[in-house]
Amino acid sequence: MSTITPDISNFIHMSDWDDSTIHGVLEKAAQLKAENFRKPVAFGKVLGLIFFNPSLRTRISFETAAIHLGAGTSIIQPGHGTWTFETRTGVVMDGNRTEHLKEAVQVISRYVDIIGVRAFAGMKDVDEDMEDRLIRDIVRYATVPVINMESAREHPCQALADGLTIQEQFQNRPKGKKFVLSWTPHPKPLPMAVPNSVLEIAVRLGMDVTLTCPPEMVPDKRVMDLVGRHADRLGTEVQISHNQVTAFTDADVIYAKSWAGPLIYDDPAAETELRTTRYHNWTVDDGRMAVTNNASFMHCLPVRRNVVVTDAVLDSPQAIHIDQAENRLHAQKAVLMKLWNLL
Repeated sequence: MSTITPDISNFIHMSDWDDSTIHGVLEKAAQLKAENFRKPVAFGKVLGLIFFNPSLRTRISFETAAIHLGAGTSIIQPGHGTWTFETRTGVVMDGNRTEHLKEAVQVISRYVDIIGVRAFAGMKDVDEDMEDRLIRDIVRYATVPVINMESAREHPCQALADGLTIQEQFQNRPKGKKFVLSWTPHPKPLPMAVPNSVLEIAVRLGMDVTLTCPPEMVPDKRVMDLVGRHADRLGTEVQISHNQVTAFTDADVIYAKSWAGPLIYDDPAAETELRTTRYHNWTVDDGRMAVTNNASFMHCLPVRRNVVVTDAVLDSPQAIHIDQAENRLHAQKAVLMKLWNLL
């Protein structure tokens, strides 16, 4: 898998940061949360946020984190109040895209102190998505640190918030706990960035991980190989089960997430039939949760009630998805402080 050269001056891929860095940021995030930290340690700095795709938690949590640190923010939505961006290289720009990414990012770098980028998978070219070509180009053009706010391949900020939430649930001792990532149905084909990152953070916290999904929904081999290498290095287990009930048995954490299977790239119609019809009964309900070890229920949000998960589960005391959402703020505050050398 092609990746950006590991570099802690950016936060692009989880694997660009070693274990000590990840744990240090999580420790700092927990401290900031406990202190309700609001001090202008980054006064005068500006966080530029480029959104190619919609956002609720990511946008608000990053804006709030910057404000709590005394920094300003600037929101850029290409084509909505700013020029449209051409992201392809070597093209003749005689269409409706006004400004090339190469110039735009260089200029933005002159104005801000960090650039955050949110750009979902196109789900047209598997290699382009897995190689994260768009965000790699932005890193190449930028002269300030870049944060991945969800790319084609990963959502490392969500993973850090999930890691913080898991550590809270197990008093900083998640090692050896059973973590289950469960595929769930959805009316729309969703990117694989969140499940890719969730698998990695769970393994890197020392948890024994089970991925449960239909056979056609197993993530790209490049992702599974990367997660497997982390597991081998840390002495944890990664298993794949196509039986949801068996996978849920004795689990300590159930993380539900919808994603489009790899077939989306070759036969979208067939993928849609699998996701919406053949496997519609993969919804997480209280019957499935009953076989767990009183597991915590997690979801990154937004969530389709009674499609992904039933009301009974989502409204139960076991559901900690709101804690996850809050922890986006604290984890990202710690990331900003690290990249601004304020830790």
